[in-house]
This record gives sequence, structure tokens and C-alpha cells, in this order.
Amino acid sequence: MSRGIPLQEVCRQIGKNHVYVGQIQSTLDLFKPEPPQLYRRGYVNFLTKCTALRTFGVGLGDIQELFRKEIKVLKLLHLDSHSQSPTWYLDGCTLEGKDPDRLLLTGMNIGFPVMTGPVQTGLDFGSREPELFDSHQMGENLEHVLDLYRRQVMKIRRRVEEERPILRTAMSWSAKAFHF
Repeated sequence: MSRGIPLQEVCRQIGKNHVYVGQIQSTLDLFKPEPPQLYRRGYVNFLTKCTALRTFGVGLGDIQELFRKEIKVLKLLHLDSHSQSPTWYLDGCTLEGKDPDRLLLTGMNIGFPVMTGPVQTGLDFGSREPELFDSHQMGENLEHVLDLYRRQVMKIRRRVEEERPILRTAMSWSAKAFHF
């Protein structure tokens, strides 16, 4: 069983070159495995999702905004305390169908329906070193961040819905024009 995927294979799997991958990594401030380190499957799945969104015309800025909100949600739930991996937020990312308890990009299960469920106050998936101030004292709370997250998901969803028929038409035309 492979312990990871080299960058060249990552690029082949997502259908883009290393410059494209590097742009996503830089924009989203992702950990970049350096050889001989390899990419985990979850990381590749995450890049695949980002590539799909870019194909639908979603800007990297919008993806970045959504990603930052997901990380904030995960940290408010203390999910970052479960792993020492520098890619803890990507390691479990899958390309499976929609699960209402999972965040869109990272695919992390937060234990309740992300888009419709009530926020379970006091939900804490682990412990970590105490901060100088509590999140709520700094103006952050899970309900507020989830609300911002949901708005960003809906913005991206609208963009994908607008582009879907255009992409269908382009695929149909290209198949006829180039005899695929």
C-alpha cells in the first residue's frame, strides 16, 4: 500500500501542472510537502475539489474565503487538536457524495447538518492549550462563523449553478467539433 502520492502524480490525477497546484497552495496557504515527502489522498481530493470549482468559474478568492471559514469552524470545534499532521484539515477529505454533516472543501464531519442544523453549543471535539482570551471574548463564536460560512457556500453554489448549463453546452459542442 502506498504511503503517499508524488507531486507529478498529483498533477496527473487532477489534470493540471505543478504551477497550477502551486497557485492553489500559495493562495490558500497550504502546507507544501517537499520531496521526499508525499501527498496524502485527502490532500489530492481537496485539490480536485478546488480544480472543479475553478472549472465552474469560482475565483480563487472565493475558494480562499470559504476555506478560511472552514478552518475557523474546525478550530472553534477544537478539531485541530486531534492530529499533529500539518495537513490535519485535509487528511480525511473525500470525494464522496453530499453528506449534510460535512464541510464542502475539507469534507470534515462536524457532527450536525452544516447548512441547516442548529449549532450545538458547547460542542468540543478535543482539548488544546488554553488561549489568552476565549474565542467569544475576541468576537468569534461558532454560530456567527457558520452563518458566514453558509453564505459563502450559497454564493459559490449559485456560481456553479449558473455555469453548469454553459459547461454542458461546451462539452456537447466540443464532442461534435473535435469528434471525441
